[in-house]
Amino acid sequence: MSYLLSHRLKVAGDLLTHTGMSLNEIARSTGFEYDTYFIKQFTAKRGISPTAYRNASRELAIDL
Repeated sequence: MSYLLSHRLKVAGDLLTHTGMSLNEIARSTGFEYDTYFIKQFTAKRGISPTAYRNASRELAIDL
């Protein structure tokens, strides 16, 4: 179960960086029923909110 959650959050991270999908769309496409639960899990495991992660990862992608 832990592996599955980790994999889903990795895919979500990729979607946050490379798409303009909303948090609700990303949550649904990665198997989370509710975006609030997705945000809670993402923040707990990554230590940063999905929105902050999106902004930071896009800045890094541009700098490279």
